[in-house]
Amino acid sequence: MKSSIKLPKAVLHILDALCSRGHEAYVVGGCIRDCLMGRIPSDWDITTSAEPMQIKARFPRTYDTGIAHGTVTVIVSGAPYEITTYRVDGEYLDGRHPESVSFTKSLEEDLARRDFTMNAIAYHPEEGIVDPFFGEKDIRMKTIRAVGSPDKRFSEDALRILRAARFSGQLGFLIEDETLRSMEKNAPRLRNISVERIRDEFTKLLLSPFPEKLLIAGGFLEYAWDESTRPSLKELELAAERLKLCPKKPALAYALLFCGRNAEGSASSASNAMKFLKFDAASISKCSQLVKWSKAPIPCSNYELRKFLSLSLPGNFLDIVSIRGILGSEAEKASLPSTVELYEKIIKRGDALSRKDLKVNGTDALNCGISGKAIGDALSFLLERVLEEPRLNDREALLCMLSSFQAHPKPLKS
Repeated sequence: MKSSIKLPKAVLHILDALCSRGHEAYVVGGCIRDCLMGRIPSDWDITTSAEPMQIKARFPRTYDTGIAHGTVTVIVSGAPYEITTYRVDGEYLDGRHPESVSFTKSLEEDLARRDFTMNAIAYHPEEGIVDPFFGEKDIRMKTIRAVGSPDKRFSEDALRILRAARFSGQLGFLIEDETLRSMEKNAPRLRNISVERIRDEFTKLLLSPFPEKLLIAGGFLEYAWDESTRPSLKELELAAERLKLCPKKPALAYALLFCGRNAEGSASSASNAMKFLKFDAASISKCSQLVKWSKAPIPCSNYELRKFLSLSLPGNFLDIVSIRGILGSEAEKASLPSTVELYEKIIKRGDALSRKDLKVNGTDALNCGISGKAIGDALSFLLERVLEEPRLNDREALLCMLSSFQAHPKPLKS
């Protein structure tokens, strides 16, 4: 079937370079799906009857990114493009990767090994769409359907179970009944999938345009997550509603997932869950802080807001505002725009919000005769005074206060 998909010049050049030597070559997979949906592909995958060494012979700049599995990356107009030889996969003994691959001259055999019909579509501008598994129809019907036998697809690679849920969230598609039943049947195979892969798919689902599809994944999480960190069905339901109203940021998404737990346990639950999923330390810390402050109403006076920022870290403030815009009272929600304006003025003025922002430091305190634990107490006292009155963040004024503190140590405010 002819089609009018517009391909970039570099992709057309690659197709022409391969076909001019008698090989077949097509753009394939998710990029064609995106084009058929009116979306702009993030990258372009090309499949060909040419074998890797034949591909390398046609282009001056190539990299062997996966040559054992038939994949060569070529550089055209300064950008990388992956080209993969038509192949048939061997057995998937580890439930994730084929033990071997063999090259084939059949495009349909290559398409038959792919996960879902919407991703098993090829295209060449001279031939048009090649769609042996009716993926274009499933795209029109907004349906996710496994290619061939769902049990075979999910036994080959159990990660496809979470990929189906993730695609459902990203595209708003329904999962076809037989495919969904097979996902449920094969869910225990997720125990063989790495935590990092599970994290990536689940995070994409959390950040998707249709977060209500989280409930699809809910039935599989007992096989994918540790019991002590796994979110409950109720938490998934609440998060789905909340995520519709918030910016799509990973730490914020996980905070909204776990902030419904009790005040003592929610921050640690979020932290433990993100540690289990092997997030980086900065993301774990940020999420934990967001959950910690998710239940605290945001003050709207100058001093109280500066105090709030000094405790909650200024970099987290707008994300906390997003959370309070969902969890706060109607009165608090109404006050948030003016509070954000006040925050922006505080940041623009450069008001001191932490001890490191003070115009004096520990060495100055030591020079004033203050030592040991009293240095920290003195700087905390100065910060409290500067939070109350920002103009006091003047070096001479602070040195005078340090001298006074040394002579008459002040009790810290609670």
